[in-house]
Amino acid sequence: MMHQSISTIDSPEFINLQPLELNPLMSSCEIKVLYLGENRNHSYITKEVATEMAKTLRGAPIVGYYREDKEDFRDHGEKVILDDEGIKFECLTKPYGFVAPDAQVWFQKFEDTDEFGNKEVREYLMTTGYLWTGQYEEAKLAVDEGRPQSMELDSETLDGHWATNNKTGMDFFIINDAIFSKLCILGEDVEPCFEGARITAPEVSKTFSKMDDSFKTTLFTMMKDLKSVLKGGYQMELEDKETLPVEPENDNVEETPVVEEEVVETTEEVVEEPEVETPEEEEIPAEENTEESEETAEVIATEEYTALQKELTELKDKFSKLEEDYNALVSFKEAVDNEKKDALINSFYMLSDEDKKDVIENKAKYSLDEIEAKLSVICVRKKVNFEKEDNEKNENKLEDPVTTFSLEDDNASTPAWLASLKKHKEENENK
Repeated sequence: MMHQSISTIDSPEFINLQPLELNPLMSSCEIKVLYLGENRNHSYITKEVATEMAKTLRGAPIVGYYREDKEDFRDHGEKVILDDEGIKFECLTKPYGFVAPDAQVWFQKFEDTDEFGNKEVREYLMTTGYLWTGQYEEAKLAVDEGRPQSMELDSETLDGHWATNNKTGMDFFIINDAIFSKLCILGEDVEPCFEGARITAPEVSKTFSKMDDSFKTTLFTMMKDLKSVLKGGYQMELEDKETLPVEPENDNVEETPVVEEEVVETTEEVVEEPEVETPEEEEIPAEENTEESEETAEVIATEEYTALQKELTELKDKFSKLEEDYNALVSFKEAVDNEKKDALINSFYMLSDEDKKDVIENKAKYSLDEIEAKLSVICVRKKVNFEKEDNEKNENKLEDPVTTFSLEDDNASTPAWLASLKKHKEENENK
């Protein structure tokens, strides 16, 4: 008989934990989930729909597919298996954390720059979460360095319809409602559907400001205002001191006619009274102190401005160097990607050039995973016989008729929810 534990009649004794008393082996993170409007996976999300979808973010798992040999995360970790029974998917990701139950959720605008230097302001849906960095060492990559992120939607609750953009002639799946099933950590070399989507440490996004020409101008203006205030204060003090001796001098002038005839012999003594000399002795050091204070304030302001200007120049030089290095890396990456894309297209030798026409013409726009997904779908639709003997490469017939295609290459990133979109489109076309 197995051991049993039955609750007694006594009431439970709860421990009064504080809100910040959490497992120390977790690390908090900040997540850029998606941006509004059109995206390159041909779906469209409005702010109203995103607001409703955001209600399902809390508690959603944060998953990832980590490859030891690559020492980085990969794509969504899905393996597509094609056999005589149809298409099957195998998920290779595992949970690394979750969106906090009390997570903050907000919209925030960012300026995205593509590999060609084109800039576009996009409004992202943001939230916070926790990663088990103490349990999984690789999860620290997202917190320490940041990693791309791709969200996944529940295909069972996904609701929407297809529509054509009259300006571009492109079809888009307009999402009306959906539930977040998971958020996926991607490898640094895997670009997500929403280009700027990313998981990072909780940081600067809501309070960050950079030192640019506007900042420099503002700072210099503040220094000038400070100098003006200081100068005005000293000038007012000086005017007060100059006013003080005038009143006794005027009093002496008014009193002089009254006693002039009686104290003729003592007129010289009246002239020699120190009342006139006293203000002159106080006025001289006041002027000297004012001038010294003004000069000191001006020197300090000039030195601070010069130091900031020097620091700004150094930062601009560093940025220019980083920009040059980045452009060189982008060019190199484009060349490598083109070679990989050509090799991938050529590997589908069972398809004609007409079958691959769309992929070939739009090779620059499609990622590796999109190319492979499109060509794989064409193979299935055309019922390509994968058991056919390839006389040029293999003279022996394959014993196993099951053919497995893996999207687990260096740059694969086919989102699970994109497959759902395609499924919905096919169902609508068949109606």
